[in-house]
Amino acid sequence: MKPLKLTMRAFGPYKNEEVIDFTELQNNRLFVISGSTGAGKTTIFDGICFALFGFGSGQDRKDTKMMRSDFAEDHVHTAVELIFEIHGKIYRVLRQLPHVKEGRKSATGEKYELFEIRDGQELPVVERQRITDINQKLEDIIGLSYDQFNQIVMLPQGEFRKLLTSQSDNKEEILRKIFKTNRYGELTQRLEEKKRQAEQKLNEARLLKNSYIAQIEGALPKRESLLFTVLNQNSNIYQIQDALDEEVQYYQQKIKKDQKSYDEAAGKYKEKYEFIVAKRNLNERIDAYEKKVQKLHEIEQQKPYFEQINNEYQAAIRASRIKPLNEQCLTLHEQKQQQQQRLQVVLQQLENAIQQLTVAKEIFQNELLKQNERDASLQQVLELQKLLPLFEQVEKQTFIVQALQNEVNQALTSFKQIEQQLQQQKEKMTKLNKQIEQLEIRNEQLNHAMEQQIHLREVVNTFTTYNELTKKVNLLKEQYINASQEYDAAKTAYDLEEIKWLNNQAAILAASLVPGSPCPVCGSTEHITLDRQHVDVIDEKALKAMKTNLSAAEQNKYTAEANVNASIAHLNQYQNELERLNAPIDEQQQFIDKFNEINEYVKQLQVESEQLAQYKKQLKQLQAMIEQQDLQRKQVEDIYRQKQQQLIKENTVLDQYKSLIPSHFQQLSQVKQALVEAEQNKNNLQQRWESAQKQLQQAEKNQATNEEALKHTEQQLKLLEENLEKAKEEFKQSMAAAGFANYKQFEASIRSESEQQLLQQQYVQYTNELHALTIQVEEEGKLLKGEERVDLKLQEQQLAELEAVREKAHETLNFSKECERNCIDFSEKLDRIVDEIYQLEEVSNQIVDLYNLLRGQNSKKISFERYVQMGYLEQITEAANIRLRNLSNGQYYLQCSDRQESHGRQSGLSLDVYDTYTGQSRDVKSLSGGEKFNASLCLALGMADVIQSFQGNVKIDTMFIDEGFGSLDEESLMKAIDTLIDLQKSGRMIGVISHVSELKAAMPAILQVEKLKEGYSKTSIIVK
Repeated sequence: MKPLKLTMRAFGPYKNEEVIDFTELQNNRLFVISGSTGAGKTTIFDGICFALFGFGSGQDRKDTKMMRSDFAEDHVHTAVELIFEIHGKIYRVLRQLPHVKEGRKSATGEKYELFEIRDGQELPVVERQRITDINQKLEDIIGLSYDQFNQIVMLPQGEFRKLLTSQSDNKEEILRKIFKTNRYGELTQRLEEKKRQAEQKLNEARLLKNSYIAQIEGALPKRESLLFTVLNQNSNIYQIQDALDEEVQYYQQKIKKDQKSYDEAAGKYKEKYEFIVAKRNLNERIDAYEKKVQKLHEIEQQKPYFEQINNEYQAAIRASRIKPLNEQCLTLHEQKQQQQQRLQVVLQQLENAIQQLTVAKEIFQNELLKQNERDASLQQVLELQKLLPLFEQVEKQTFIVQALQNEVNQALTSFKQIEQQLQQQKEKMTKLNKQIEQLEIRNEQLNHAMEQQIHLREVVNTFTTYNELTKKVNLLKEQYINASQEYDAAKTAYDLEEIKWLNNQAAILAASLVPGSPCPVCGSTEHITLDRQHVDVIDEKALKAMKTNLSAAEQNKYTAEANVNASIAHLNQYQNELERLNAPIDEQQQFIDKFNEINEYVKQLQVESEQLAQYKKQLKQLQAMIEQQDLQRKQVEDIYRQKQQQLIKENTVLDQYKSLIPSHFQQLSQVKQALVEAEQNKNNLQQRWESAQKQLQQAEKNQATNEEALKHTEQQLKLLEENLEKAKEEFKQSMAAAGFANYKQFEASIRSESEQQLLQQQYVQYTNELHALTIQVEEEGKLLKGEERVDLKLQEQQLAELEAVREKAHETLNFSKECERNCIDFSEKLDRIVDEIYQLEEVSNQIVDLYNLLRGQNSKKISFERYVQMGYLEQITEAANIRLRNLSNGQYYLQCSDRQESHGRQSGLSLDVYDTYTGQSRDVKSLSGGEKFNASLCLALGMADVIQSFQGNVKIDTMFIDEGFGSLDEESLMKAIDTLIDLQKSGRMIGVISHVSELKAAMPAILQVEKLKEGYSKTSIIVK
């Protein structure tokens, strides 16, 4: 990933839009980021990291709420846009944070974008511009997570040393985030769950075994045997299984005895049962025979009734054969009556038709005599119809004249209104011109007033900053006085204790001197007699602690003094600025009052200026309106004249039409009314004439139709009478042949088909039942001849006693078999559960051993995840030693330490440094500050190499380093610079934040961050 252009807006110390174009570095891939403390150098790293991942660089800068600039105006949103290149493609990412504007309750302005720039066109990379989709896509494009990026690309201040000097637990967390080794830790967690499940299954199996053993005593009858002895003695499972086998043998022998007893009881019961069944069947046959004899007697007594039914059935059959002839006679008789009724109706209709014909002839003769009257009415209608078009022309012309008169009146009214409006608009324009002239005179003073306002605003802002700095200087002076007092107190206390300690040491030394022996200090053999007594015992550790406190107090004093001097210098700058602005400090209130006055004056002039613009706009609109109204007035005047001339012309035409109308018709409605009355008279006459003709024709037709109907009806009636006589004679002959004496006997014998079937079924059913029962009685009588009924009460009592004996023997046998099955079942269950417990113990032991091994419960105190991380760390140290060898002149090599951590913590990720000068290894924490920086830098570069080797799609084209070079001596600094130069030769862009002048001088390009006097910052790129 190589940044091309970074744009920050209202971000950190950058108030406005700040654009850093990295292409201005040209071919210089190595550059330094320089600026004063707090100017915003690290904020550039924050901007890049925020654009790519949504967080600032470093763990202490991840909070996005702190990124908004305190200098930003309310309407400006905090946003970062980054254009970068990777794998030959160019992308643009934008992140804009929401914020709550003044006067609103909710935050607005949130926006996220990700596009690929191809041939000058922006193509969306994600389907929807959502933050989750953009974050995932960016991580896929770059190939690095946020934690990986901060360890190998963006090296924040103090962050990249953590991998070198932190404890194993902290290194484990760092490596877990970078190499995503958490899956190995999750493997341990899954094993823990499997261990828990295996132990649970094992416990369940053991509980089931104990449950089986407890169930044995309740499932078997208690007796004196080995089984109940071992159960009472809590013996082991194998003893219980042997006792169960012995119990099975006992019940097998008992089952044989019980089976023999059951067979004997069952045989006796069967013999008695078969005897009783045979005698019970005999008694039932005798009872059935007696019932059949009784029923046969009852059926024979019903024979006359069923003979009568048979006679009715035979008569119904004979009647059904001649029934059609009877129905034919009835039908013909009914048709004869209907025809006689129709003859009467036809005679009445013929008489009516003759009367109607007589009336129709009289009406026809009367209407025939009115022909002259019909002709006169037709002539009157034609004359009146000729007058209609003339009246219509007169009425139409009258409407035209009235419409023209209305238009003339309207045109005259519109002309007068426009004249009046035009006069009002001209008066309004005159008044508006006077107001514009007055406001233009006032508007000439606005520019001068605004210049005064800008000057006074600058003065007031400078006064405000000067007052704040004055308060700050006073506060810092108080802090300096306190720090000085604390330092003086610490110095006095330390000097006193130091004198005591020296005196104490001298007394100790004097006490150890021997006359004639050389003094270890001066070498003299002659010693002045000194007081060898020392009362005060001074602890050297306490003295060193006081020395440390003194150094800290001294540092606080110097820091406070520097802060005071810096603030005073800053205050002097603003004092000089006030002098440049000709603003004495003692006149501050006067300037503020003037600024307030000029503000009000400018506001008033601005309002008047806006009003002037509005008046000019109104004047322009008014002039256009007057011109339009003047044109409209001319148009209305022309229309009025044209309509007046057209009205005169149409009035002349109207007078000509009126002269042609007869005097007794003054209106068109009178003509129409006369025409309606004439047409009604004509139509009435014509309708009566046509009606008379139709009535005559219809009456003649009706008379002829009725005469023909009378003739036809008389013929039909005669034919029906002849057919009826023939049918009656044929029916009488058939009835006599069927054996019926008269018609009443025939009629009584008639039955429907279903009734005939019912009579037949009743008679046949009776004869069949009589015949069958007679045969059964004869046969049963022969078979039961000599047999008598047997009393079975005593035999059944004996059978019940034998059944009780048999059931008891059967229960005893079944109980013995059940006991045998229970013994075998418990034996098999115990065999299975013992095998299951053995297998579960084997599996559980394997899982527990593997779980303990993976979680680090071993002699090395190393978990499986840490073992994998050790492999990564070894590769990182090998890659780091390639550069560290050069930076340390071959003195130092990093190596993984095999020492164990204290307090039982897991080991394996500690780092030692091997010193080739001494041939010894020691903890990396023992390195000096500069040596630690070199080792950390090499470790970060080594990690970048390892990650690129594991992830082929990752291409690290850029590296940013924040501080650390100030701890290097001149030689180490030059070698570090050489290392960076080698890196940029490989194509990487290297950006370094540093205050070291030698580093600045060695860099071909500088990204300068300047903090302005207003407090916010600006950037610029300087290429040497």
